[in-house]
Amino acid sequence: MATGLVSLRHLATRTSTVKPVFIGTGLSVRSFATSPSQDPKQPPQAIQNWDDYFKLRAKRRNYERICCIPSSITALGAAGTYFTQLEIDPLHTVFGMEALPVYGMATVLAGFGGFLAGPFIGSGVFKLMNRGATRSMDHLDRVFYEHIKKNRADARLNSIRNPVPDYYGEKIKSVSDYRSWLRKQREHYRKGVFGGKLDED
Repeated sequence: MATGLVSLRHLATRTSTVKPVFIGTGLSVRSFATSPSQDPKQPPQAIQNWDDYFKLRAKRRNYERICCIPSSITALGAAGTYFTQLEIDPLHTVFGMEALPVYGMATVLAGFGGFLAGPFIGSGVFKLMNRGATRSMDHLDRVFYEHIKKNRADARLNSIRNPVPDYYGEKIKSVSDYRSWLRKQREHYRKGVFGGKLDED
């Protein structure tokens, strides 16, 4: 296997007998232990392969996005209810401004804060709904991110004509997306260093 390339063959078909691990700069697979007690340092294997991991990753992201809506509405409604119950004195100022505009901005900021809290709430809900896969997800998240850091293009080569493609790998949703991401990182490096385009067969 050439350095920097990834071997992802058979991951989609071997759904119950392989375990993904990163070796050096490439991604490979090895067999599952027949019993968890044979390898006590590894977390419980609730996720059988990388396809399952990417599916759960997409599911978790959906939870995070969906929870942004109720969290924003709740925070906005709570702040609005609180400020509308306050008595507004026309002669009273807040930070040197009239109280009404300040209360309005505070309400909007509360809604924005609820929106930012949505992903954290969604992640917590996901973990509650998928308790058996939580430890495996946390483990593979760390492994996957470490591999992303090793194989992504150098950010110093970033430019308007040659922007870094998906620097954090957030758009990777499947094994085929990973292959495509890796090709784009190599092409970005080639353009940044040599000004040419890397041909991919």
